Amino acid sequence: MLSMNLSPIEIFALIMFFIGFYGLITSNNVIKSIVFVSILEMAVIIFWVSLGFRVGIVPPVGDFLLTTPDIAYIADPLPQALMITAIIIGMSVTAANIVMLITLVRKVKSTD
Repeated sequence: MLSMNLSPIEIFALIMFFIGFYGLITSNNVIKSIVFVSILEMAVIIFWVSLGFRVGIVPPVGDFLLTTPDIAYIADPLPQALMITAIIIGMSVTAANIVMLITLVRKVKSTD
């Protein structure tokens, strides 16, 4: 049997994800949809960053080999780099959604 020990921040991220997903499915308003998509994005980023966290790891910069002789205690920089990329993509998606919202409001005079 697979046992899952989730930390409180991972549980928080999962709850945020499902709140954003539920809100995205049930909302008719475009502004609310943009907000819920942003909540979904942040929940995924928080979840993946929290999965990569371990107590006692050091960043792989500077003289880390002098302070940490075991390579198992060095943090992997790839997840953080991917999450920074995800943040920038999320900001771009939100900006594109806002531009489409402005165009919609100018043409239809409604956000529904």
